[in-house]
Order: sequence, then C-alpha cells, then structure tokens
Amino acid sequence: MGVLALLAVTTFAPDRDGAVAQPTADGEDGGAGRNVAAASPAARRTGDGAQDGPAPPVGTRDSHPEVQHVLGLPPTASTSRGGPSAGSLEGGVPFPLQAEGAHFNPRRDARARYGTVELVQALLRAGAAVHARHGGELVVNDLSLISGGPIAHHGSHQGGRDVDVLFYTLTAEGEPRPSVGAPLDLAGRGVDFQDLSVAADDVPVQLDVVRTWAFVEALLSDPDAWVQRMFVARHLRQRLLRHGRRAGASRAVLRRFEQVACQPGYPHDDHFHIRVFCSVDDLAAGCRDSGPMPPWHRARLASAGATPRMAGPERLRAPITTAAEARRAAGPMHPDVRAWLDARDAWMRPPAGPGVCR
Repeated sequence: MGVLALLAVTTFAPDRDGAVAQPTADGEDGGAGRNVAAASPAARRTGDGAQDGPAPPVGTRDSHPEVQHVLGLPPTASTSRGGPSAGSLEGGVPFPLQAEGAHFNPRRDARARYGTVELVQALLRAGAAVHARHGGELVVNDLSLISGGPIAHHGSHQGGRDVDVLFYTLTAEGEPRPSVGAPLDLAGRGVDFQDLSVAADDVPVQLDVVRTWAFVEALLSDPDAWVQRMFVARHLRQRLLRHGRRAGASRAVLRRFEQVACQPGYPHDDHFHIRVFCSVDDLAAGCRDSGPMPPWHRARLASAGATPRMAGPERLRAPITTAAEARRAAGPMHPDVRAWLDARDAWMRPPAGPGVCR
C-alpha cells in the first residue's frame, strides 16, 4: 500500500478561530518523510541567505487558451456564498490543468479544481512570477467543487476560497525537483516514500526556501489577492520568515506573512492551505468570512463601503479517523517510515505562541 493511504484519513481538528483544519489527506501525493538529521552538503542552496526581492509584475500573456480565458474573467463571474465550511460557489472557475509556471496536480481529482475568479487569478499570477524569476512550477491541489459544498477529505474548501498548494522542493543535493507532498521535518527535510514497505524507493527531498518564499511574496504583494490565512506548520513558517528577512523582503510583506501564516490543529507540514477573504461583491451576495478579522482588512472593506460579515459556528460534516487507525489502514511500513512518523510527533502539537492559529 502506498503513502497516499497513510495520509488519506479524515481526522479534523477545530482551529482556534472557528475554522476547521485540514485532514491528513490534503497532501495526497505526499507522505511521511524520513527524519534526516544530517545536513545536506547543499543546505546553503535552500536559499536561507540568497537574495530575493519583490516579484516582478506579471502580465496576462500565456499560450494556454484556458489560462487566457480565466485571466480575462471579471471578478463578478463567480460568487462565493456562506462560510468556508458551510458554503457554496456559483460560476466556479477551473484552475487550468497547465499554465505558465503552474499546473493542477494530475494526481488529484480534477472535479476539485474550482474557485472564485479572484483566487484562481491570484494563484496564476503568483506562479508565473516565481517561474519568471526562478523557473519551476507551482503545483496546485484541491480548491472546491464546481458548485462548492462538502468535498471529500476536507473540513472546509466549500466556497471556492480555499486552496492547497505544494511547497517547492529540492533534491537532497539541493537541485530543483518537481514538488511533492512529503511532510518536512524541523530541518525542512523529508522523504518521498513510494511503497511504504520498501526502503529502496525512498527519495530524500528538502524545502526549496527560495522559490517557496518567492511564491509567498508574490501572493502577499498582490493587491487583488485578499489572503486571510496561510495554514502551515510553525517550523516551516519560521524557516520562510528567516529567509525573507535575510533576502531583504519588504517590511510590509514580512509583517503580513507573520499575521496570516499560522499552524492550525493539524500542522500542514506538506503543503500550504490558503484562504482568501470574501470579495466586496460576494459579501453582498451572502459570503461569510471566518475569523480572525484584522483591522487592516476592516479598513480595506470600509474604504469600499462594505462591512465584515462573519460565518457562524459551522458543524463538522466528516467522519473522524484517529492517527492510530490511519497507521493501521496504511498497511506494512518499513522501519524508517515508522521512525519518521514517531519523530513527527515533535511538531504535531506545538506549544501556544507566535505562529499558532488563535
């Protein structure tokens, strides 16, 4: 049985802001990674000291017809209603299967690639910005179903305003490689386990800090990308912040990342779960934001003549599977997998403090 089965469980934990954290199935291509204690000889190539900077402006030129169509849509072409965990989507926009600097993960269900115009366009712009500077492609996992509503393996993703994206990754030698949903340890390293019972096919990977930060920077610098949350494991949040500071990122972007990036009940160590705010038009149509509602967004809404509208308590609609049950369901695992999962407990439940959702 492959690594997908290990993570394809429906364990949820409520975030402190009332949202519902992602289940372990969110990183479908990923898996448990080996706890690599030794530093890679190419660790400096992960980008902690590299010079980065604001992403260059990205136009709307792309040779893929689907991308041209999506980028040309007005914001009013889609409408998100309700909250993230009890919502719906009208006029859902498909994230293109292939675009300049981004693609929808072919291992995911293509029926789950729909979002609001604002979210899909923002992802395309950010992916293209990273590609223009550093190469590589953003790998996008689930958004929502075409009409929103409950979606398998997710506690939210119901209104077209949530998306999972994989981190950019490197080989153990520090060379760029296609992104994979492998959980990353406290040193930013993991393993792309293929067959959990066979050690010979394990492939060590590590976080590509340069390109992953470039994506964060492009997204948070985009005035039309109203990012509310970037759910991510706290140790990866800290690593990205450290790189951003060393690379000379703007104070505004660093501060915004500090505000929106946090670890929910489930650590999100193999992907970002990104959520955007309701647009002004969608608020009027019944869209509801989950908390928190920061002052800077209240001011932005006020300048547009709108007021925040918050979702009420949203009841969990998915079955619960414990971690122990998930391990049993995964089948035989070789000793390195078991050791890695045991080591992962170190960041599964961090103490309260900066970088933890509240």
